[in-house]
Amino acid sequence: MHDDMELKSTERSTNRYLGNHLLSTMVYLFVVLTPGLMYPRYYALVGTIVFVLIVFFSARCYLQAFFAVRMPPLDEPSGELPRVSLIVPSYNEETVLERSLSSMLALDYPADKLEFIYVYESLSADRTEEIIHEFARRDPRIKPVRRITCKGGKAAATNYGLRFATGEIIAIFDADHALDSGLVWYAVAQLQHRSVGCVRGRCRTVNRTLNLLTRLIALERDAVERFYIYGAWRMGGFSTFTGGHAFFRREIFDELGLFREDILTEDIDFSVKLHAAGYEVVVLPQIQSWEEVPISLKTLMHQRKRWTRGWMQIWRLHAIPILREKRVSLFKRVDIFLSLTSTVASGLVLAVLPLACLRLLGWATSCFGEPTAFGLWVFVSTTPAITTVWAWLLDRREKGPPPVSDLLVVPLLIPYIFFLFGVSWICFADEFLWQWPFAYVKTPRAKDALRLDMLQGSPS
Repeated sequence: MHDDMELKSTERSTNRYLGNHLLSTMVYLFVVLTPGLMYPRYYALVGTIVFVLIVFFSARCYLQAFFAVRMPPLDEPSGELPRVSLIVPSYNEETVLERSLSSMLALDYPADKLEFIYVYESLSADRTEEIIHEFARRDPRIKPVRRITCKGGKAAATNYGLRFATGEIIAIFDADHALDSGLVWYAVAQLQHRSVGCVRGRCRTVNRTLNLLTRLIALERDAVERFYIYGAWRMGGFSTFTGGHAFFRREIFDELGLFREDILTEDIDFSVKLHAAGYEVVVLPQIQSWEEVPISLKTLMHQRKRWTRGWMQIWRLHAIPILREKRVSLFKRVDIFLSLTSTVASGLVLAVLPLACLRLLGWATSCFGEPTAFGLWVFVSTTPAITTVWAWLLDRREKGPPPVSDLLVVPLLIPYIFFLFGVSWICFADEFLWQWPFAYVKTPRAKDALRLDMLQGSPS
């Protein structure tokens, strides 16, 4: 782990970095494939193990989707309403702040019970500071907080903002989020239950129709948010919150401490801590905020490298200790362990590609009979499409329904998923093989990314 983790806007790959990954990939494939030259049955055994794991996690996806289909009506708060502080870390957010701030001021909650703490980095190179102060002059509930350093990433900015929060309820949102008006009201109702440590809603995609990639990411995010995260909570498993969308009772931070500033996914770390302490992380898809997704493969890769390597860091910290945590049910302990381990193992699934090539060359790569193997491959390969279309159909009845044209990109989900497996392999090598230094690389907003691509593509 890194002390004083640096916040960056971009990430550059050196020749040494690329060489390390080429070497580690070659070594991995050599280790996986070479024994089969001496023991032909080896490929069948390895292929069966990989196959069984993929089938298991595909079945788990369907189980979570089954639990997530029904959404009970939301509770409403009772008694005196608490004061709510919404903290928004902001670093080079000029292109999204107007949308975010306008949605904050339109929230359906007593005005005297709300405050908006926008923690902006002093090194912001755009109009972030100017826009926040302009809105603050219009509405005194907006509190600009200037942070002098860019060390520690979003977790450090959030922790800094907590110093200025006066609310009994603390909410955390990314600067690109536009909030639905009733979001605070229903989150507060859930937090009146003492067993609830955190409430999160659902993140929707505001720029889904921008290009082919944003449609793919939006479909993926819809299935993950609508089925897998919500389904995990409904079945009593590992529900998590995202660092850009969550509500807490203030005393939770007194009990569990602040967010870790030396890892890449402080939200997943805190989610595990909440479960380990016996609290629920409640997921309510009905309360929604709208965020941007990456608009290019390069931007997506940087974002997913941060997410995936962060999950791997959490695996190091919590995978084994959580199995010994007696305050957590056995089912939830196992589900947390599986969730963390699946991210670590996802990069190793790249072994499927050479095994598939060997199968085409006539080698036996499974202990299953041909009809069984074919049926299982159909089950596995159609799971992403079926669950995604299922979520799409349910969302057609929601506010901001996805367009019919999204269905045209569903066949691209398989290559998209293999791209993510490739990112996972890079993160696995970075974290466990090379222990490569890391920084918190901020995902550029859509307009910023377009401007950066134009600059990079223009003649010097």
